[in-house]
Amino acid sequence: MLSLDLVAKTLKHYHAFISEKIVVSPSLPILYFGDLSRYGRSELKIVTVGKNPSNNEFKLSKNDSYSFVRFQKWRSREENLIETLNAYFKTIPLKNWFSSFEPILNGLDSSYYGGKKPNIAIHTDICSPLATWPTWSKLTDQEKSRLFKDGHQIWLQLIEELQPDIMLISIPHALFSSVVSSNGESLLTFNQKKDGSPRSKPYEVTVHNYVLRSGKTVKVVFGQAANKPFDTISTEQKHEIGQKTLTQLSNLQEL
Repeated sequence: MLSLDLVAKTLKHYHAFISEKIVVSPSLPILYFGDLSRYGRSELKIVTVGKNPSNNEFKLSKNDSYSFVRFQKWRSREENLIETLNAYFKTIPLKNWFSSFEPILNGLDSSYYGGKKPNIAIHTDICSPLATWPTWSKLTDQEKSRLFKDGHQIWLQLIEELQPDIMLISIPHALFSSVVSSNGESLLTFNQKKDGSPRSKPYEVTVHNYVLRSGKTVKVVFGQAANKPFDTISTEQKHEIGQKTLTQLSNLQEL
């Protein structure tokens, strides 16, 4: 489903930076996470978006050394990237992080994992496919710029090839607005915290349009990130985001 050209660019980006101290080692470039075949067969194609992969993808607990423990199919000499990444959610995924997106996906009748949901989602990273330490927010502006230059171009090509119907994006607002120029419209506003207490500032979820080169318009749902995507709202509120988005999309298709 993905072109050899895109895979080659991703591996070139990886080899250009892998020896630098800010890039997790050992590691591999994480172009995406998820089952491409099942995504391709899904009636509703959904892509989630973060900044760049976590260093925790390469260890199971805080004090572990970095390894390919979550990427058991990876063969470094062959660089079998697609085979390895397709298997991610079937092995030892970083569930604690992806659980932030999963309730929204479930509201959209989708999942990273499958099960009873008919649609399979793919996760991507908008800045770079390389895991770093320090994390992205703590890198210097120069370090971010160098990784972003080619890393973002890889993401742009990836989205063109994936041709999603919906993207769920939870990254800092400044980064989001530099990539998605649409002003957007309000989807939902939450005035309560996870524990039900009032918020000092409402949590706004907005919907935007992102037009692909093919002419297809992708619906982009944005919510401010914290430590994790959509992290300051409850599971029930996240599920509501998915349901509201699905309803809006269905209404548009009926017009």
